[in-house]
Amino acid sequence: MVTIERLDEDGLWDLSQRTDQLGVLSVYINADPTRDPNLEAVAIDLRNRFRELQRRVAEDAGSDQGRALAAALARLWPQIEDLASPTASGRSRIVFAALESDWIVRLESAMPVDNRVVLDDGPFIHPLLELLDEGRAAGVVVISPDEARLFEWRVGSLQMLRRMQQQYVEAPHERAGQLGGGPQGQFNTPMREQRKARDGDWMQRFLGQVTGVAAELAADRGWERILVSAGERWTEPSVASFPQALRDKVFADARVLNGIDDDALATAVTEWAHDQHTERERRLLGQVHDAAGSGVVALGLSEVAAALNAGRVAHLVYDPKVRYLGMMGADGAVYAGDEVGPGGRPGTPEPRLTERLVERALKTGARISPIEGAADGRLKDAAGVAAMLRW
Repeated sequence: MVTIERLDEDGLWDLSQRTDQLGVLSVYINADPTRDPNLEAVAIDLRNRFRELQRRVAEDAGSDQGRALAAALARLWPQIEDLASPTASGRSRIVFAALESDWIVRLESAMPVDNRVVLDDGPFIHPLLELLDEGRAAGVVVISPDEARLFEWRVGSLQMLRRMQQQYVEAPHERAGQLGGGPQGQFNTPMREQRKARDGDWMQRFLGQVTGVAAELAADRGWERILVSAGERWTEPSVASFPQALRDKVFADARVLNGIDDDALATAVTEWAHDQHTERERRLLGQVHDAAGSGVVALGLSEVAAALNAGRVAHLVYDPKVRYLGMMGADGAVYAGDEVGPGGRPGTPEPRLTERLVERALKTGARISPIEGAADGRLKDAAGVAAMLRW
């Protein structure tokens, strides 16, 4: 299997374009062993979903294509069944398999997915898009007085990129003596005061070095958010050390994350990323809603389809729970409902219109955010589909 972190925009586009004459089987399973170490429940659910698909195919077994489908599914089952093996890796396991051709794509992720078994003309990539959107790359900076560790979190996995040690220099001399002014029964010496001031100066200098490296990594690796944890005393000064251009991407966490193991750290960061993503979706829906009528937003399937056809979409938002209906023109243009293209030429009904919208967005370099519940909330009047426009 290939980890989802290696799937770039070109790979996603290539995947969305794959087809097969008989069809493509898309399988997603959540292989979380926390409550089911042997994945017995996962295996049962997968088997039931696959058998239901076989039952539907068998209803058309009288045709040549129906028989070919049934034979292809039977041939693929051993590879699909292996997804529920407790010895395989990945909390999420995803397979896209052609029924007639010999290509198969296997992916895995540390983030969960809902179990699905879908047979269609091409890969069913909406759950994958949701994973990639929530799993956007984030920097994680964990600082202690002695060292800093810089990680990258992506789709549930945490990788350490850099470790930095603070280079402490002993002062050549310190003034001895006793100085009052501390709490009753406690005295602060000039030596202690000097050391405290010097330690603070060294720490501030160290924070500047760490955040400078983090800023370079953010630019090189496309971090859209950075979590900073440096304890109660140094977290806010760490955030303040980042360049002003990055401040709105930096999030403070005053917890002491430096002392926990890597697995616990990955779990803590993943929980933060999920909460931050939920808040980001809420803000995005509000931004789109509030910009209605301004000319910078397309609302509803008709406006969005037209903007996609013109290459104007910068950011596509849609509700993956809604099945959008429309037409495809001979030139590949997408249309809402029964709309027609230039010259009144009728299009072809497209049962997978959402996939076509996504393909158009990928082809033109638009960002894509599937947001469950968009059609029930701020974008109710637009059926959950909208777009921020380039012009």
